[in-house]
Amino acid sequence: MIRVLQLLDLDAGFQAARGAATLARELGADFEVRAETIRGGGIARTLARLQRPASDVIVHAWGGRALAAANLVGAARVVYSPSDSPSAGSLKWARAAMGYRDIQVICPSATLRRAYIERGMPLGRCHLIRPGVEFGRIKRRRDNALRAALGFEAGDRVLLLPGESTRASNHRAAMWAAAILHVIDPKYRVLCWGRGEDVAGVTAYARHQKQPRLISAAEQRLKRAVEFEELLPAADIVLATADRPVATLPVVIGMAAALPIVATASEVLSELLEDRHTALLARPGSPKLLARRVLDLEEDANLQWAIADMARTEAYEYFALTRFLNQHRSLYRQTAEGAAVELPEHAAGPGLRFHGRG
Repeated sequence: MIRVLQLLDLDAGFQAARGAATLARELGADFEVRAETIRGGGIARTLARLQRPASDVIVHAWGGRALAAANLVGAARVVYSPSDSPSAGSLKWARAAMGYRDIQVICPSATLRRAYIERGMPLGRCHLIRPGVEFGRIKRRRDNALRAALGFEAGDRVLLLPGESTRASNHRAAMWAAAILHVIDPKYRVLCWGRGEDVAGVTAYARHQKQPRLISAAEQRLKRAVEFEELLPAADIVLATADRPVATLPVVIGMAAALPIVATASEVLSELLEDRHTALLARPGSPKLLARRVLDLEEDANLQWAIADMARTEAYEYFALTRFLNQHRSLYRQTAEGAAVELPEHAAGPGLRFHGRG
């Protein structure tokens, strides 16, 4: 029996929280998993609540505060999944911690793994495990009742901003492009989840542009917690504008739902998407060109179908939940044995050739 303690930052984010919950539920009978979250009072209160883990317990730290707590409590075996867009300070701190403790770093994207390695992380202790999609959660059929509840009309074209609104996700760039489209035709409107540290700034953008109907924030509008997958039946197009390492799971969920995607060709998004193959891409920093790509997509129904279908195919092939689980099982077993970690790789395919294997 391999024992794992999942230790999460309170603000670990959607991708980390979903990943930790999935592992706790799906790893199987050979694993005993429990979870702790760093809540009010921070690390000190968490340490007071935690006992020093036994030497055979693997502590999986999701986020920088969780890694600090794992080190301070004296965990012997540590797996570290960085936050979606870690700061330069957290990168430096993690590298220092690895100098005196055996820590395996698990990155959800090749972009983030490359950033860690370029800043001095040992190659043999920095690994790539892409997020796994729970395809059973995805509903592809349009839901007119949900659209109405979110404030959209039957003829609106709804642009979905994937994931939480954070500085790294750069949803303000998407709002700029959407505002251009809204002037051209008021049917173009925006749906955001309503989570993230920048959601207030994103929703305020519409007021500043005197376009109060431009955006609907789902959780604020519906006045309840909403799973991200619930938003898919209300959307027509995914508009992704991340310009730094960021959670890729929401974009992959959009791919799996066969929603056509327009995105900026930033490093992290180019890792997932290829122009005119699985998305239409525009260079970063050009909202006008991003808006033009949306119009290009709207003018060609065959292109919409082709890129959405290919994106769905690649999501099922490269982001299956079974791969995510099997790689973590291998990771935990090798860590428990004190062996060098070598994770099973998935061969790169046509739509993933930009990032290779990490």
